[in-house]
Amino acid sequence: MTELRVGFIGTGDITDLHYPAYHDNPKAALTAICDVDEARLHQRAAEWGVEKTYTDYRKLLADPDVDAVEIITPHHLHCEIGLAALEAGKHVSMQKPIAVTAAECDLLIEAANRSDQLFRVFENFRYYPPMVKAKELLEAGEIGEPLSIRVKCVQGVGGGDYEIPYRRWAWRFDPAQSGGGRVIFDYGYHVFSIIIWLMGDIEKVYSWITNREIQHGWILDSPAVAIWKYKGAEKYGSYEAVTSDAMLVQTQYGRPEDEWVELTGSRGFIWVTRCTSNLLDRPPVIMYRDGVTTEFSDMESSMGASFEIGINDFFDGILSGRQPQLTAEEGKAVFQFCRAIQLSAKEGREVRPEEIK
Repeated sequence: MTELRVGFIGTGDITDLHYPAYHDNPKAALTAICDVDEARLHQRAAEWGVEKTYTDYRKLLADPDVDAVEIITPHHLHCEIGLAALEAGKHVSMQKPIAVTAAECDLLIEAANRSDQLFRVFENFRYYPPMVKAKELLEAGEIGEPLSIRVKCVQGVGGGDYEIPYRRWAWRFDPAQSGGGRVIFDYGYHVFSIIIWLMGDIEKVYSWITNREIQHGWILDSPAVAIWKYKGAEKYGSYEAVTSDAMLVQTQYGRPEDEWVELTGSRGFIWVTRCTSNLLDRPPVIMYRDGVTTEFSDMESSMGASFEIGINDFFDGILSGRQPQLTAEEGKAVFQFCRAIQLSAKEGREVRPEEIK
């Protein structure tokens, strides 16, 4: 099988979850990395055994020995680098979100449609085995006709003297770099991608968001509540995010937050009890149907697995000529959902995602 030569643009902490997919993988090899932080760049090069390093992404994109790139940078750089990567003839896996404005989304959609290269927005929740199992059960009609979805997100502390690491999180609380909205846009993009994937496109949304100051003067958009109606059917959904410094969320990945999903059908329920962490001590998937409760535990349920599976899907898509999720258009739909929730809370009215232009 042809080995793909991949470059990372960005080597921040999240790449700890990207790199394992390359270790001893016959499909692809990490051959080049780029970061403006030279100390970090050299540390990663030594850690991963990568010989080619760049501090300018343009030089990495000019490297003929790089077939594809993973763009793993602060959000405001996604459009600029994504456009340059497609122009350079590289396959692109863009870490979510696709961009920070609808206009940028459109530029990437146009560039991806013009290009012969593969472009996808990487959203790991869609590859998380318990979520995939829930979707399989739902589509098989195991709980009857889908009626509603309910999502709960909890942010807490990791125990001990845990504090949000400044270097890791500072840019996420800077609207100019993150696009604004740590909970609804940054973290929320994961969740709202799942909400569309499981139940369909959104017709309209109404929401409430509390913006409050936390450490370092950062503004956190939590607690938050959103409700919505799906297109073409009387199906509804709800989302709630809460944050508490008194809530212990034991986490393997340094992110003390977790989420669970409840799908309601005409014959029963499906629950996905975890994703980012393991707050609830329950089987990862539980189904109730016709008076019988079934637990599903025979699957990988660590968040790291979703990254490895999703990155391998990128490789498989390139090698087979198949488009993996999310397309640029799908990435924009999730973006519009996030922004519609923010706009609804700001203006106190129902908002349709297509208003976000």
